[in-house]
Amino acid sequence: MRILYVVNNAAFFCSHRLPLALAARAACHEVALVTGQAGSPTLEADALQRLASLGIPHTATGFRSGGLHPFAEARGLFELARTMRRWRPDLVHCASPKGLLYGGLAARMTGCPALVLAVSGMGSLFTGEGSTRLIWLRRAYSAIVRIAYGHPHRRVIVQNSDDWALVSKAGLASEADLRLIPGSGVPLGRYVDLPLEGRQQIVVLPARLLKDKGVEEFVEAARRIRQSGSPWRFVLVGTADYENPSAIPESRVRGWVDEGVVEWWGHRTDMAEVLGQAPIVCLPSYREGMPKALLEAAAAGCAVVTTDATGCRDAIEPGVTGDLVPVADAVQLAATLRRLIDEPARQRAYGEAGRHLARRRFDLEAVVKATLAIYGELRG
Repeated sequence: MRILYVVNNAAFFCSHRLPLALAARAACHEVALVTGQAGSPTLEADALQRLASLGIPHTATGFRSGGLHPFAEARGLFELARTMRRWRPDLVHCASPKGLLYGGLAARMTGCPALVLAVSGMGSLFTGEGSTRLIWLRRAYSAIVRIAYGHPHRRVIVQNSDDWALVSKAGLASEADLRLIPGSGVPLGRYVDLPLEGRQQIVVLPARLLKDKGVEEFVEAARRIRQSGSPWRFVLVGTADYENPSAIPESRVRGWVDEGVVEWWGHRTDMAEVLGQAPIVCLPSYREGMPKALLEAAAAGCAVVTTDATGCRDAIEPGVTGDLVPVADAVQLAATLRRLIDEPARQRAYGEAGRHLARRRFDLEAVVKATLAIYGELRG
């Protein structure tokens, strides 16, 4: 088959879908990629270099991950449809909010034979505060996305039970067309042999530095714990140049660092090295599909503290591999982290159980195999 992947930007593709595309190519399929514009110059530069070295054809169109400019969005959609007509894929695989919307619309506009819609989160449109403008945008998105989901020969992949219920209840897909695959998978071999002993006294938040990732709550929790005299360090690992309505300015991040509340390690590609230093990983996100950071944390044997939010709760076993806290509650986050910091035996127990969870549910090879099986269903 000729398989065309459609996602927000090249960096997301490389971090979440590249192993799948390489496996599809190894299975004698022809693959190509269409994206919108870069979300982060730092991440995009690395991704474009990697795509070029692997020989994966890539076309960038006009839409943006966090943009709402109608002319740019329309131009991006029609550029995407033009690329589809020229390349004539047998199957289009869409992921990320904009990729799903525009990829699904373009697949219908061009008569693409088969469509995979992978729901990997709802984006900032559905995690921001409910202003009048935002409410109208949500309604418009929800109406238009029904057209994308209306392809007669498609499968919808969801990553958590909440999104399964949401898609099913909204009538966007029948249960016969729904598939649950928990995340994009983790190459277990990079993580499962990391030693649990000798780790530093650090709590890591590995994510793009966005308000929706709970960065502000993490910093406030760190401030409270540090003020109590704790020697533990709190580390942000991620970019601060991401184009998103909830992006936190770099100047503010550097202000936190100057205050001595957190450390900022920036963008890192060696996440096994990062997580191998950390007994605890914290992701107080407002909503996710299935956060890859928590799958990697489980594989690396890190105890996890995350929010009782869609996607996040599905990435742990509460009380077994980690703890849940309310969304946007820095006080409770600080209390939960403090208790876990004070109990090294529980940290280790959570880490060991997390590794068992990763082996059972998050193996990259299993995720790739399940997705290629969906391609086979649509081909048949």
